[in-house]
Amino acid sequence: MSTPRHPPSWQRNVWALSLCVFIAFVGFQFFSPFLPLYIRELGVTDPSAIALWAGLLAAVTPAVSGLLSPLFGRLADRFGRKMMLIRSLAAFTVIIAAMGLVRTVQQLFVARLLMGFFAGFTPMAIALASVSAPREQASIAIARVQGAQLLSVAVGPAVGGIVASHLGIRPAFFVTAGMCVIALIALIVLFQETRADGPPATGPGERRVVRRSTPFTAFLRYPHFMTVLALLLIAQFVDRGLSLLIPLQVAHMPGVEAAATSGLIIAVAAVGATLSASVVARMSQWVPAGQLLLAQLVIGGAFCGLMALAETRLPLLLLRTVVALCLGGTLTLAYTLGGMIVPAETRGAAFGWLALGVQIGTALSPLLNGWVAAASLPRAYLLNGALAWLGAGLLLFFSRDLVTRR
Repeated sequence: MSTPRHPPSWQRNVWALSLCVFIAFVGFQFFSPFLPLYIRELGVTDPSAIALWAGLLAAVTPAVSGLLSPLFGRLADRFGRKMMLIRSLAAFTVIIAAMGLVRTVQQLFVARLLMGFFAGFTPMAIALASVSAPREQASIAIARVQGAQLLSVAVGPAVGGIVASHLGIRPAFFVTAGMCVIALIALIVLFQETRADGPPATGPGERRVVRRSTPFTAFLRYPHFMTVLALLLIAQFVDRGLSLLIPLQVAHMPGVEAAATSGLIIAVAAVGATLSASVVARMSQWVPAGQLLLAQLVIGGAFCGLMALAETRLPLLLLRTVVALCLGGTLTLAYTLGGMIVPAETRGAAFGWLALGVQIGTALSPLLNGWVAAASLPRAYLLNGALAWLGAGLLLFFSRDLVTRR
């Protein structure tokens, strides 16, 4: 009797994906927090203009990626999700290196726009991790990939700050491009693409089976699909928004080194969110994921609103850490619910469409939070807390059976 070859292969694949995501996102953090400084270096001196360009640059890539996500899904069905990740990393290498060569903010905007045609890296990695793992282990796989991205936020800005302060901001783009190359090589060498709940998709002498992509209207027939998409949008909106608001709030605190304090708070919050994602993924094996998500949204939303009252760095650090522990697992749990409401054979395609919610949240958050914060920073925190409660309301009043479904 033959034994299965590499029985824990899904574990190897998920760890390989997590490694690639971590390496790539550490690289992204080398320059992302310093875009406002780079905008000033490119000749924009008015603070309001810098804020406007920073919001546009942060929003344009996910906006384009979100609009093209249906096309990305069809390409993934045809050529495989691993190939789409390879395409994404290869393009990032070239485009990010080009960002270090631009001479005007308009050229930087064009580069960020082009990046959107190859973006969606994390949602594709999460979808690939989900279909690589057995259905009952999908939440663990999602948490590992998401945790790798969150943990990169604790490492990347600190190291990127050292690179930027010693070498300049432009070289930070070239370092990021090099890390994308490393992530690309690791993906090609370490990851072996498999079908959902099945054997490897291809092998020597095997004929590749190309399946038609599933249209979005097909998933609308599944109960609660739109609720899960909305929950993903809210979770990403809040996470992205808090990353923007922390530096703005710290900048108004007297006698505080803004860059160092913001970096510390963001790093500690990233560790807390990573821990939260890991813990709730394991808890979801015994406690319904919907109950965990409902509790996180209710408690996290309350503490998110309380952050508006923090006037010194210590209360802000403590509250941000609590919010990270409460809301850090929301994306993991929402993706887990998504995997529960669709059949295994269409899970990969479903996650491709659910990623649309993540991309919309990524694009809208810096624009809307920046606009509200310009008028009142406390209102921006209240907005994010209210959105978390809105997500809890969607679960409790419109998708109640998701709360108890195992």
